[in-house]
Amino acid sequence: MTSLSDDLKRILTGLAYQDAGEFLSMHDKMRTLGIGAKNRKKPTTPTHSIVNKPATHRIALISDGRGAGAPLDYAIETCSRQGAKIDLLLHGTIDTENIATLETHIRSAGLDYNCIQLGTQPSDGIIEYIYNHPALIFLVAMPDDTTAKKLIEEVIPKRGGRIPVPLVLIEDHSSVRPGNQSAA
Repeated sequence: MTSLSDDLKRILTGLAYQDAGEFLSMHDKMRTLGIGAKNRKKPTTPTHSIVNKPATHRIALISDGRGAGAPLDYAIETCSRQGAKIDLLLHGTIDTENIATLETHIRSAGLDYNCIQLGTQPSDGIIEYIYNHPALIFLVAMPDDTTAKKLIEEVIPKRGGRIPVPLVLIEDHSSVRPGNQSAA
């Protein structure tokens, strides 16, 4: 019976030490384990731990100046939920007025953003951007965007049908097309 009692005491002591290891400060752990001097002449200084700021998540909007409707709204909403930044990946001949509209919407949502002008080969620039930004959550583009089409039809199939982040295609419903109106 004493052997069982001793075994239970050792088990409970082990559990107490495990609990101390998980929830107590280093000083309290040492005191619990009976390590260290009881009387210290100099006070203990608190340890400062350096916490690296986690990589800022990003969502990239591929645009030639369009997309101020549903695509940008989706990116803004997702950034707000994820605590992410928006990167505008701009390509082609860009109307500065349209870009200013995009920037105004992003600023009014209170988000940080970067404008990145893609070079003469925008699809290659996007692939390079993807690999240089490991905190990228996904890309947003319009289905009729020329660079998004090239990514889908040429670049992704050359890479075995994969890129490391999802490409979300969102149609901009801000302008209603005459052929798509219903009588209801």
